[in-house]
Amino acid sequence: MMLSVGCSQGSEAPAEGPPVAAGTSTSPGSVASRPTLTAPNLQPPVEQNEYTTDGRAEVVFDPCTWISDDAVSRAGLDPASRRRGRDLIAEYTFLTCDFDGLNWDLQIDSGNLSWQEDVDKNGANSEPLTINGREAMWVRDPRLVKTCDIHVRTKVGFVIFSTSRTFEGSEAGLERCDGVLHIAETLEPSIGPDN
Repeated sequence: MMLSVGCSQGSEAPAEGPPVAAGTSTSPGSVASRPTLTAPNLQPPVEQNEYTTDGRAEVVFDPCTWISDDAVSRAGLDPASRRRGRDLIAEYTFLTCDFDGLNWDLQIDSGNLSWQEDVDKNGANSEPLTINGREAMWVRDPRLVKTCDIHVRTKVGFVIFSTSRTFEGSEAGLERCDGVLHIAETLEPSIGPDN
């Protein structure tokens, strides 16, 4: 990942059993809520604190609680490895989730830096692309020698899908960026069309 995180307030508590999907409310007069994973160790931190900059919208997609186990499996990752990463809640916010797989590991960061801020920072080292109809870019920063990143635009910012090859992936002859496009295409629908 290309953002340095210094003021992390994430929790890295050990897993307390498998995540459980919350149901949707269907009682008369209620609005159906989006099902999310409810395991206590996966919940995002509060997005407001003394370091938060006023005026930035809250992050619209939490990668640890909005992605189903089925989608994680289809992406070639182990749903049981799901764990909260080092969330950043400061002048901008990034919510983080980590997953392991046989051939690659994945870190997902969902933030509220604007897409234009991301393009300004990474545009010179990126290739524009579209992921399931959503604006995206493949960031090929020469300083990143172990990871491969695809950034996907959201309503208020962007999501980073950052893969790194495992030893097994290297032994199988996979290149550094093999798999990241498949992962991004598989997991992008979890962001939701209105986000």
